Amino acid sequence: MTRDEEVLRRVLESEAAKVEVRPDALSAIRARTARRRRWLPFGAVVFTAATATAATLVVVGLVARPAPRQVAPDPGAVTAPASPPPATPSPSGSDSFSGTPSAALAIYYVAGERLYREFHRLPAGDGSAPDKIRAAVREMLEPETASDPDYTSDWPAGVRVRDVSVDGSAVTVDLSAAPPNDLAAQQLVWTVAAVVGGDPSVRVRRDGQSVDTLRKAPAVDTLAAVWLIEPQHGSTVAKTFEAHVAGAVFEATAHLRVRMGDTVVTEKVLTLSQGAPSRGEAKVTLTLAPGTYTVEAYEISARDGSVQHLDGHTVTVR
Repeated sequence: MTRDEEVLRRVLESEAAKVEVRPDALSAIRARTARRRRWLPFGAVVFTAATATAATLVVVGLVARPAPRQVAPDPGAVTAPASPPPATPSPSGSDSFSGTPSAALAIYYVAGERLYREFHRLPAGDGSAPDKIRAAVREMLEPETASDPDYTSDWPAGVRVRDVSVDGSAVTVDLSAAPPNDLAAQQLVWTVAAVVGGDPSVRVRRDGQSVDTLRKAPAVDTLAAVWLIEPQHGSTVAKTFEAHVAGAVFEATAHLRVRMGDTVVTEKVLTLSQGAPSRGEAKVTLTLAPGTYTVEAYEISARDGSVQHLDGHTVTVR
């Protein structure tokens, strides 16, 4: 029995104890019932009984139903934004997907020593997992494809995708070069995992020769400490929109600030769903006049009060 159920039981028992039953109560109830039966039609009697039974079941259901379970956000679960970004042209040197389906794909980029994610709408071949992975990895490898100028790729220019195959939870990516460092490797793994979901093993090949098998490193060590998920950089939003912040911060406390130029329009303190080392999330609704703004998410240092882990996006309010 849950705490809420125990409290409800005690309240009901307390109220029941206050009721005083007259000695002739049973006979009086029987007399009233007999009088009602003389004028109630049969259908009404059945309906009344059914209604009473249903009401009893509803009360029992409300008492017995457990409290909803709080589910921690999965940093690997990828949901495309409500308004997917416009299509991104195919990078130079890659195959053309003209006339093929497109998809909003999650691309992981590097800023500092952490990964940040953007959604890009890209031609996705036949829409299969291998074609989506091929499109997402191509976008990740190309220099300066990130919408946010603070994001970049740790891969050298000129690396090409040779082939992609998917076998259950194992993905093989054949590239023209091996990952140059651990962060570039994680950039690849998280981008691939965003397509297939979960924590797949990513087998990396270089020109057909096996290089390594990679898995996602822990989110707390890999993803941005504070991350403005929505709105994305360069997006156009309505005057009332939702800001979505994620991160692993001390005491689950993050901050949100909106600037127009150097003028601070609004500031808010956000309590994420979980504190560090777990990764939490929070959403807040903002209403702004039409114009161009910078929306910034960050953490305040408990040591010296400085702004840390700032992630800012420029958006246009229409």
